[in-house]
Amino acid sequence: MAAVTSQPSSETQETHMLREAGHEPAPAGAAPATGATTAFARNVGSLVEGAFSGGARREGPDADVFDAANFKQVQNSWWLDRALPGSVGKYFLAAYVICTLVWLAGMAGRILELGVSSAGNAAWQFIWERQWQITPLLLFLHFLSLRLFKGIYSRNFDKAFAHLDVTKEELVGYKRWFLGTRVNFFAIAIAAPFVVYEWLFLFHDPDFFRLVYGEASPYAQAAAPGARGFEAWWLLSIWTFEWWMYGYYCYLMVAGSIVVRRILKKHDFVDSVDLVLTERQYRPLFNVTAQAGSVVFVYGLIYAGYVFYTKGSASDIAGLIVLVVLLGASFAVTWSGVRAELRGNVHTAVTALECSYREARTKLGTMKDVPGIEDDLQRIQVQLKMALALQQMDYLQNKYESLGRKEFLGLVFKMLAPVGTVLARVIRWGSLIAALGLGSAALLGGGDKPAEQPPATNSPANAPR
Repeated sequence: MAAVTSQPSSETQETHMLREAGHEPAPAGAAPATGATTAFARNVGSLVEGAFSGGARREGPDADVFDAANFKQVQNSWWLDRALPGSVGKYFLAAYVICTLVWLAGMAGRILELGVSSAGNAAWQFIWERQWQITPLLLFLHFLSLRLFKGIYSRNFDKAFAHLDVTKEELVGYKRWFLGTRVNFFAIAIAAPFVVYEWLFLFHDPDFFRLVYGEASPYAQAAAPGARGFEAWWLLSIWTFEWWMYGYYCYLMVAGSIVVRRILKKHDFVDSVDLVLTERQYRPLFNVTAQAGSVVFVYGLIYAGYVFYTKGSASDIAGLIVLVVLLGASFAVTWSGVRAELRGNVHTAVTALECSYREARTKLGTMKDVPGIEDDLQRIQVQLKMALALQQMDYLQNKYESLGRKEFLGLVFKMLAPVGTVLARVIRWGSLIAALGLGSAALLGGGDKPAEQPPATNSPANAPR
């Protein structure tokens, strides 16, 4: 009778232990699963879930710089942006098709120049040209950066001035000026020096193809000095188009900082200076520059890889340096504008606290030492007022002096964030691939042998089976 009653107790305890561990027990009559299969399925499932849910943790809707909303078209007067589709999916598809057609047009020009009879050899040489291996990727990067810069600045424009006493109508006017038709002319003007350099490089350098393709290129070795065919003009057209888009980025960073500085000169923060400094209400003004820094950092990494792989010209290196310098300059302009806006308020608050401290100190000096609790309480109140005034002065001055330090560090971390995200994804997928390989080896090696079930915890060790 004892043996009959012990079995349900044993099953209940084992069921409870399995459920505590996060696993449901197998139903009655089911074939026992092997230990290797169960562990393999459980580990792979958790790794796949972690690999796909890498972007689930976000601080807010604007925490991810590469959010799809930043690629949506907003109302603007950019000739180039308005010529492309507005939705995210169609924009990516259009950019991919354009980059592919550009590459195919270059290959077709090479084949027609060398002769259709040697099309296979010409296409093979074209594929192995380092310049043409990276050109479609670099052009696609420019398309992505074009929408990202515009999306970041346009989406965060109103949020940047949420704590200032500026009206909605004024912001609409500033935004219309910021994204108006003038951006096209400024983009062309900024890109002009780099475009002129590329044209001079094409016309005046006899070793154009050797410098672009390298000494080992069969096409560069066969090309006559000073020869300028379709391929040279096609490359020059692509570079001109990319420099034009580059001018958009530079304009946005410069014009954005100018708009911030102009609004700060005309308008004040709504709350008092102590609340502004304590709650860091100036932080939205730096968010745009910080998010632009992420794009510049990724852009710079890929562009630096392009320069290293293709032995890029001096204009490529100069363009990258100018972009980084303009990013730092836009942050510095915003930082100086915020400090200039708060400098007077901080000085006024500190002066008022100094007057309060002097009055309390004068009053304390004139108080007579009279025995009694009322005199002691009054003396304590005056001393507390003096101590509080000193602490408030020190707090305001420290907060004002440290203004922008956290934002600058945030700019650096936001620049590094995309790389960290990519590395995290690589680690997750690497763990998944390793788990698949080890799990497959475990299944092949010992998956056919059923795992031995442990005895019940409350049954005797030598019980008959």
